[in-house]
Amino acid sequence: MKKMFISLVAIFAMITGVMMVPATEVSAAAIREENNCGKGESPFFALKPWYYGLTTKRNDKCEIGTPDEIPLFVWTIVLNIMADISLLVGYIAMIMVAWGGYLYMFSRGMPDRAERGKKTLIAAGAGLAVAMLASVIMNTVVIILTGGQG
Repeated sequence: MKKMFISLVAIFAMITGVMMVPATEVSAAAIREENNCGKGESPFFALKPWYYGLTTKRNDKCEIGTPDEIPLFVWTIVLNIMADISLLVGYIAMIMVAWGGYLYMFSRGMPDRAERGKKTLIAAGAGLAVAMLASVIMNTVVIILTGGQG
């Protein structure tokens, strides 16, 4: 029963981790298309720059626009940073799931190594769940504070 639970936690963590990490090509295309700014730039590990959504094209130059509404401007930056942090947590969780699975599979009958692998898998799944919940809470708070404009 315990092995089935550990397997389900590992599968859930892997599926949610893959869903959290967007395709690099899709996000790179979105960044390049943004107001025709950022041509030739490609994001590093699909991380968005902090100024994503704030640039405008003036005189054939991409510049960060002046904030029409300061709270919306600030919350856009905060959400960009939070999205990058969530993405990094997804990457780290996937690495930890792989490491915990490795420890569990190659424990060779040693209960202490198997237990360490189980704890790593559970911690990676819990960390991923907390990161996803934090992202949802942050988006909700921003929508409430900005009156639905965020």
